[in-house]
Amino acid sequence: MPTADWGAVLARLGSSRGAGLEVSEGVPLAGRTTFKIGGPARVVARCRSREAVLACLATCGEAGVPWLVLGLGGNVLVPDAGLDAVVLVLEGELAGLERRGPRFLVGGGLPLAKLVRAAVDASLAGVECLGGIPATVGGALAGNAGAYGQEILDVLDWAEVVDGEGQVRRMERWEIEGGYRWSVLGTGRVVTTAEFVLVPERPEVLAERVRLARERRRAAIPPEPSAGSIFRNPPGDHAGRLLELVGCKGLRRGGAMVSQQHANVIVNLGGASAADVRELIAEMARRVRERFDVVLELEVKVLEPDGSVTARPPHDLA
Repeated sequence: MPTADWGAVLARLGSSRGAGLEVSEGVPLAGRTTFKIGGPARVVARCRSREAVLACLATCGEAGVPWLVLGLGGNVLVPDAGLDAVVLVLEGELAGLERRGPRFLVGGGLPLAKLVRAAVDASLAGVECLGGIPATVGGALAGNAGAYGQEILDVLDWAEVVDGEGQVRRMERWEIEGGYRWSVLGTGRVVTTAEFVLVPERPEVLAERVRLARERRRAAIPPEPSAGSIFRNPPGDHAGRLLELVGCKGLRRGGAMVSQQHANVIVNLGGASAADVRELIAEMARRVRERFDVVLELEVKVLEPDGSVTARPPHDLA
């Protein structure tokens, strides 16, 4: 890729402030991820309207610069050098919530926990087990977030997206392919709005489901900064079980360590680098492949400096 004219990119983005777009340079990203790891973004574009997203993606397309959306940073590893890309953050009307009976019309930048809380308060079921997932609604839809028998695509009616070509499209649920921790909404699209359809349930039933989900999550996820599960579960098995059997608990590189609480979670003990985490990921994957002939797939998004998700196999990340 030719060297981008970032001065021209910034000037063009700055001219779109009236569309609800605020642009900043060199923004540290570590504090915007649950891992608390990573260098700065070349540009952060805070988009408060669909028009802002359109203006941002149009500029990126014309300048040939990469872009990505960052929600709550719950399942991402940002490189130590940062991202030479435009990072979109959805705010304002793109983080709104409106209830319409059993339906919720929400922005892609709304924290998932706020949707869950509103649904439980309204005695509506379908997302009550998802409250502990650190994601925006758009991020949850992109990865088809799920927990304890619930997946967010199960209650989606439609989603409005802006694609990399600058086209706005309403996608009905039947058009949206997705499965275990993935959906087509996570590829080259920005989810600006979505509507969910939930079902009435007794408050005491919902309260018990929330309590059980919270207890299970507390038992599985350590308190230190992490990105949740590192690997997807292989068919018919659990990545955590395989990783524990090959002695991964307690493995350490620099400030990063495989949790003693869950073998499929890496925690930041303080001062961990992305390089530390990548070394641990490679060692974990290598041990499972050599012992069980199972090639684990990443659930965490390991980003390259251009903002793309790495295409390297986990055992080759170091």
